[in-house]
Amino acid sequence: MEFATETSNRKAARWLNRIRLEEAGVGSTTYRNLVEREGTAIQEQIEQKSEEELRRNGFKGNGELLEETEFTPNRQRHIEQAAIENAAIKLNIWEYSASAYELPSEAVNVSIDDVCVKRQTEMRPKNEETQQPKRVDNTVIHVQYNRKSYILNAASLLGGLKLLIGLLLFNGLLKKQIVIFADGARDIHNAVLKMLSFTNCKIILDWYHLKKKCQEQLSMALKGSKIRNEFLEGFLACLWFGNIDSAIKKLQNIDSKKVKNNDYIIKLVDYLQRVRGYVPCYALRKELGLRNSSNLGEKANDIVVSNRQKHNGMSWSNDGSVAFAAVAASSHNREIERWVHNRDINFQLLDLSA
Repeated sequence: MEFATETSNRKAARWLNRIRLEEAGVGSTTYRNLVEREGTAIQEQIEQKSEEELRRNGFKGNGELLEETEFTPNRQRHIEQAAIENAAIKLNIWEYSASAYELPSEAVNVSIDDVCVKRQTEMRPKNEETQQPKRVDNTVIHVQYNRKSYILNAASLLGGLKLLIGLLLFNGLLKKQIVIFADGARDIHNAVLKMLSFTNCKIILDWYHLKKKCQEQLSMALKGSKIRNEFLEGFLACLWFGNIDSAIKKLQNIDSKKVKNNDYIIKLVDYLQRVRGYVPCYALRKELGLRNSSNLGEKANDIVVSNRQKHNGMSWSNDGSVAFAAVAASSHNREIERWVHNRDINFQLLDLSA
């Protein structure tokens, strides 16, 4: 199972046979089926533990809160006012809300990332009317509380958020401040607002994705990289300080002689209007030592899915992709040995540096 997180089925089967001193031992197909079976069983137990915890605490099996269930989040705690004020003065920031800067020791940081891999063709001959999607979707969620962390994987975004709620309940963390780090995808924002609206939760748009989105749109909107880069300098500074209104004003006041396609300017303005509630003052957060990035989620994505499943020539079924990702996530969470010997998943955040 550990081999399955690192290399191809063919190499893993060869290594396993060498360790077992067998010339004609397990074949690559048998090995793949074995790992897929174990991964499916692991994922099923994680889902079962999550559902049991949900129902025990007054939730539906899909993660929704029952109407009769009372849920009161803990009082929100933020960094001391004096520390925020000193950081703001240093950066020449005069308008800020102390409640926007969570106390790190009392916040649960959650990074969400969707990833797609190539799908196996299951229909031959190809029928255009019933053609399957070309990709298999996985949702990878990285959960961090102080030095402890855990990685979840699911076949869908809503399924992943259900597992997240179950995990937070199991670890006694659901009533704490929950900070969601994600890219600008509308489906992620909508799903989080739907599933976690009863909690003390906020969404922060990852700075890297915001910057990348603006660079791509302005590359298509403006005449040449020189004009784009000159405009980006002041424009990104506005966004770094969370000033959406000034950024939009800059877009609306661009010299028309420098614009080659105004449609992309309009699209970027609409995008900034949509995500304004998720754009903090990144400069002040950085000065206070708070996170601005979902990079831990992207790293988890690499560990669980991309490193194993995104290689030339590879294609995956829905069940196979999720099963292999479940094995990789369990390996990272240090659950494999417990699973092999006890057929059980601990389902607890762990300090992986220990």
